[in-house]
Amino acid sequence: MRQVVGCKWEGALYKLDGHVRAGLWRNGAVAAPATVRATIYFPESEREFYDLYRAHHAASSAISRLDDIQAAFRENEMSLNSRRLKHGLLVQAFTLALRGRIRVASDETPVDLRNAVGLFRDELLLLDKAMPSTEIFQTGVVAAALICLTLYPKHEVFFEKLAQEKGNKRDGLLDPVECVLSLVEKIRNQGTASIDAVQEDLCARTVRAFLAHMRGDPEIFEGRVNNTMKRYWFKRMIQGVDLDAYVKRVRRKKKIADKGEI
Repeated sequence: MRQVVGCKWEGALYKLDGHVRAGLWRNGAVAAPATVRATIYFPESEREFYDLYRAHHAASSAISRLDDIQAAFRENEMSLNSRRLKHGLLVQAFTLALRGRIRVASDETPVDLRNAVGLFRDELLLLDKAMPSTEIFQTGVVAAALICLTLYPKHEVFFEKLAQEKGNKRDGLLDPVECVLSLVEKIRNQGTASIDAVQEDLCARTVRAFLAHMRGDPEIFEGRVNNTMKRYWFKRMIQGVDLDAYVKRVRRKKKIADKGEI
């Protein structure tokens, strides 16, 4: 038996330790135990939430990154209202939106968090208005929002519907919002949200759903019949886009020449 420590905050579970061990188990480097005991804390305030991170991480890890982002919010005169964003748990979302993957290679410099906050200031403020929840807006969804709102800043309605869980089903078909909601629910039920590849795939699929909604939403096109309407309803799980292509467009629009710049 092994033991891990976590906490539940705003309906979402956060793992506070055991990250290295979990990676070794997934990769098969170390045999996974038959049973793992989890100690779960239930913080009653945002400060308690941070204190738990501080108690279980070295100063150079998660809490220092959280502090960096909070400082960046202040530097950019950002006052966020949604608990999902103002908590500052955005490190992986920034990395995914700027590099197309969460994992950082050994020869790569980690994303500069303060620069990233300044870079995505407008997108963060726009997303914050939708009041994203921790349950729905996992890392992959937040990264997709940063990508999509950078490229299409006037189409935030998709993420507003996502935050309000206003997806639709019709005759066994799913609209783009419901596609993402169903995928997030599947990830939560399977307990795979902490796997980098799962979040990368979620990001790619969410971008595809956003595009389908933008191009085929009857509300946007005022009910007009057009060639893209057939893409609005899906029978099976929506496929992801080529994420690298969209990340390159984001980097061009943000005037980032190479990965070492941010």
